Amino acid sequence: MSKKSVIFGSFLRRYRDKPEVFRRRLKAGMGLEIFRRKHFAERNKSEFSNITNYLAVEEIYNALKANKSVWVNLFAPSEMLLAMGLNPLSAEGIAGVMTAMNLEEYPLSLAESYGITKSLCSFHRASVGSAYWGIFPSPMMTVTTTILCDGNPGSFGEMARKYNVPFYLIDVPRGRKKEYVPYVEKQLLELVGKLEDLTGKEFPRDKLSNILVKENSTINKLNEAKQLMKTKEIPIELFEQLNILYVLHTLAGDERLLNGVNQLVKDLENSPKKEGKRLLWMHIPPYFDNILFELFSPYGRFRVITEEYWWDWMYPLNPNNPIRSLAEKLVFNPEAGTVEDRALFNLKLARDLNIDGIIHFSHWGCRQSNGAAGYLKSFFSKNNIPFLNLDGDCVDHRNLHPEQLKTRIEAFFEMLED
Repeated sequence: MSKKSVIFGSFLRRYRDKPEVFRRRLKAGMGLEIFRRKHFAERNKSEFSNITNYLAVEEIYNALKANKSVWVNLFAPSEMLLAMGLNPLSAEGIAGVMTAMNLEEYPLSLAESYGITKSLCSFHRASVGSAYWGIFPSPMMTVTTTILCDGNPGSFGEMARKYNVPFYLIDVPRGRKKEYVPYVEKQLLELVGKLEDLTGKEFPRDKLSNILVKENSTINKLNEAKQLMKTKEIPIELFEQLNILYVLHTLAGDERLLNGVNQLVKDLENSPKKEGKRLLWMHIPPYFDNILFELFSPYGRFRVITEEYWWDWMYPLNPNNPIRSLAEKLVFNPEAGTVEDRALFNLKLARDLNIDGIIHFSHWGCRQSNGAAGYLKSFFSKNNIPFLNLDGDCVDHRNLHPEQLKTRIEAFFEMLED
């Protein structure tokens, strides 16, 4: 993130032991940032980046205002929340805010003091620690799935317990089989009842259908963008990849996201072709300011064109049967399958986008990313796509070793040039 975020974090640090004051100052700062991004967009960035950066900050701001927020994981069916007029917030985004301001050490330590194991993903530890800290007002509930991340049930359940709010877990069996759909659909119908109890309102199925219509339009536009991205690109900083993947999941079907993706197509149409090496990033990049931002600068020769999680959620939806369709979307997500499914998904993506090499980031505490790295390296080697696995931490500054990373990345760049 920007140096302004770190400076603001230094200011907030003095209120560490006064969570209510901390929250007010953070909310005021986020409010100013929202105003700046809305009225004074950065001229050196694409319109698409400005829109998605704004939407990512707005999610946090809504949560700080206690504005009908529901804390979710990346794969939760946020369309159902949007239909009820609720604001989904990626709980991982809370950890992102803390690390962007260089404040993650305190919620991580706080989580440990409450018995949260250090081996757990630091996104989860920082989010749970922030809940213990009390710097965010209570959400209305927490909703998560079992897709990809085995830490979700415990972490989201603990955050719900801390705030004394409902917790709902959607169990999505691994394997992407058609026979799983009725089981997941039943859970989504139960979630409808939970949302009706929570809000005192009848669930608006017509509104959900309209959201799915917009989501299909968003998918169509993203596929149009993908065609353009075979030869074109827009400059995207590494941390902005994270903002993009968050809002693509939590705001799928939202008019604002559709407008952003429409702008992506326009930005690509107006962008020149560039020389250099085109890279695909697998798993999540670090969010704090670090040497990777420089090495993978969008203005350099080795550029990250896109990120794996831009594309996994795209599934053709049936607005006439919205709950069933969302169940299918969850079941058939490539991240709900085997490591082979994930590898094949990314192989197709790499070939579709004329990718020269793949960077896979094995995030600390993420068993899925760490456990898959060896297989993925072998798989992409057999398919003649250069692959580099990097070990590090997306949240905790202390677990990233810049000089080691730099040496390995520069060697990888040399190989790409040969």
